[in-house]
Amino acid sequence: MALHIFTSLSGAPGVTSTAMTRAHVSDRPTLLVEADPAGGSPMLCIGWGGAHPHNRSILDPAVHPPGEYVERVWELAIPLPGREREARLVPTVGMTAQMRSLMGVFGPLGEALARISLDSNVDVLVDLGRLGAAGSSTQLWAHADTVLLFTDSTLQALNTLAVGLPSLADELDGVGARHRLAVVPVLGDEKGASNRPYGTREISGITGGIPVLSGVARDAKAAGSRTWGKRGRYPVSVKRLIASVDQHARSANDVMGVAGATA
Repeated sequence: MALHIFTSLSGAPGVTSTAMTRAHVSDRPTLLVEADPAGGSPMLCIGWGGAHPHNRSILDPAVHPPGEYVERVWELAIPLPGREREARLVPTVGMTAQMRSLMGVFGPLGEALARISLDSNVDVLVDLGRLGAAGSSTQLWAHADTVLLFTDSTLQALNTLAVGLPSLADELDGVGARHRLAVVPVLGDEKGASNRPYGTREISGITGGIPVLSGVARDAKAAGSRTWGKRGRYPVSVKRLIASVDQHARSANDVMGVAGATA
């Protein structure tokens, strides 16, 4: 299995909801790790309707030696309703200020999550939220099989993408992981396609060679619920994204000389 980073450069283009939906529709065991520096755990709200107390967080392993991180992560993981045996969540911190304490342990945490994905045959999905909110997470990226940069398809969002993507690619170069990076667009809108007129092919023209993967359907109502069913356009688009990400991970491994496939 593999370790995937979900993040964005601006706004709220579906990072959290896509990670949560993937955990529901995937036929593989999944560990969700919420590391969004904004805090407050949107995943607890979506998955449990706000009924589960926020009594643990990804910060908890930091008080233990790195050699214990794998064990501690599993102790913290909460079974996801509807997929109790196949999907679990480690929530994010309660507030942004707490995330600063975690930045120094992103390296050993990333190593532990990569080990979980390999040894336990689990897809690990890390939701980093919006980049830049709490400092660099480069040491975490170094252990990922893919770094997935979500973007809305409005002109404003794509301008942010065009400006910020080269710097992000350079940071990944610094840890030898540039080929792990890919863009995931959020496409379409209930109010009409004219509000989001840019498609995957057009977005590819501004990414400087960074791959653009299968887009996720824009459906705000479905994305904020776990009761959408598995045949709607939103969950179907997430299933397509799973296949696209798997192919990207295999291609990145081939380029970087890593033996074997990740999925």
